[in-house]
Amino acid sequence: MLVREIAEKDRLEQNKKAAHIVQSWEWGQFRLLTPSVPKLLRLGFFENNTLLRFYQIYFHKTPFLNRLIAYIPKTPVPIGKDLETITEVCKKERAVFIKFEPENPMDLPTGDSILPKHNLIVDLTPSEEEILSKMHEKTRYNIKLAQKSGVIVLEKDGPDSLETFIKLYDSTQKRQGFFAKSGEYIRTLWETLRPNKMVYLLMAQVDDKPVAGGMFFNFNGVFSFPYGGWSAESREKMPNNLLHFEAMKLGKKLGCHTYDFWSSYKNKPDASDPWYGTYVFKKGFGGQEVHYPGAYDLVLDKPIYSLIKLGNKIRWPIYRLKRWI
Repeated sequence: MLVREIAEKDRLEQNKKAAHIVQSWEWGQFRLLTPSVPKLLRLGFFENNTLLRFYQIYFHKTPFLNRLIAYIPKTPVPIGKDLETITEVCKKERAVFIKFEPENPMDLPTGDSILPKHNLIVDLTPSEEEILSKMHEKTRYNIKLAQKSGVIVLEKDGPDSLETFIKLYDSTQKRQGFFAKSGEYIRTLWETLRPNKMVYLLMAQVDDKPVAGGMFFNFNGVFSFPYGGWSAESREKMPNNLLHFEAMKLGKKLGCHTYDFWSSYKNKPDASDPWYGTYVFKKGFGGQEVHYPGAYDLVLDKPIYSLIKLGNKIRWPIYRLKRWI
């Protein structure tokens, strides 16, 4: 078994084996262009020059400290001596701890999740008529209402449309109170993934005015919806319902077998939960509920790890307060 860093010539092999877009070569290139990820390591395990498995390790900066946090999202649980090799590599980089967010549970202490633990996915392999038939009757009604009300969904590609989407996305996070990515993050993502057609932008318009938009990932047969935004105007015309149906149709056209809502916040939340409406909206498209095991922290420096945990307890309430200012 040969263990080495994956070279660019192995990019296609890496992408074939990646279980999620965040483990793709291109996503790694994108994150290296963002300020919080100064280093990336693509650790490949080869046999007879054939890539068997790999772990794309993101090294994030720690707040106020000259140390790093190793982050390994959406990979299989390390097998054999893989975990020992990963640990040795991360220790050399002076990582405080390694955060895993694997596809299956691990025998490690749990940590705070970064990616959603709950999700909804829709099977795109049936016909459009069958996909519609599996939706809730109210969702089907709202799709038809949007069509009759003059809502039009178009694929967009220009910089002006990207800026319009960012404004919709930003205004939505202020209304809804969730933590949004910055405009610069979205622009960098678009510019990095768009050349390989891994990201798409759809916009719902009423009388030529954009009222809702979504950014979608296209990777290994999965069409994902990570980021969306909508205006407070024309909501009675149900543009978001038509936006998602058209996105599903585009995903099918691109050969995708799954529509991935990226998150549902919680599965089956209580009706009093502030995110209950979001769950009902997504569930209305006939999606299957899926659950992920969450995060696990392998601590390499206990004193600094404790300091970081304490700092997070202090700064997250401050972020929540700023959200409402």
